[in-house]
Amino acid sequence: MNRNINGIRKIVLVSTLLAIAVALDIITGLIPGLNLSMPLGGRLFNISLLPVMMIGIFVGPRYGILGAVVYGLLTFFLDGYALAYFASDLKEAVTVFMLDYMIAFGALGLTGLFRQSLDKRLHFVLGSFVALMVRWLSSTIVGALLWASYATSNEWTNNLLESVNNSAFIYSGIYNMIYTLTTFITINVIVLLSFRQLKIIKGQLNLAQ
Repeated sequence: MNRNINGIRKIVLVSTLLAIAVALDIITGLIPGLNLSMPLGGRLFNISLLPVMMIGIFVGPRYGILGAVVYGLLTFFLDGYALAYFASDLKEAVTVFMLDYMIAFGALGLTGLFRQSLDKRLHFVLGSFVALMVRWLSSTIVGALLWASYATSNEWTNNLLESVNNSAFIYSGIYNMIYTLTTFITINVIVLLSFRQLKIIKGQLNLAQ
């Protein structure tokens, strides 16, 4: 009985954090200064990812990864299938769906592997770094395979591509690193400033077993 109740509490918490993440994504997308994005996609200072990353911290890796994958699926539908729409065939569309959404967002749940992150500040920094680097790698791969071909449509991205001798992988790595790094810094600043409060909340929830 207690296990069932604990499971329900975890599902409620995951659903709540996902709702907060979606709301933050929509709200920040409407506010000038907070809606800054890269020329061909990729939100700078993306604080909407924080609630998703906290799922793993609060309830462990299984729910963390599952919740993050669900968020990726929600984002796919909220984007109106935007990225997959530009794929030239089904194989490319599936590649985009998996690498740009399922894996890239699902990686955020890897913070659950560092469930003691709120015991020491450095642990959260490490957990968020691992999660965002896996996300970066997934986005870089799909960017090199597909999206680098769109670089010539924008002056800034075209200049970046030319500056790396038209290397699609290096171009994609740099492009995705810019918004990943700004998000990493922003999220860690927020967490470090509210670290004590988050630690108290985690202790009160007592769900990460």
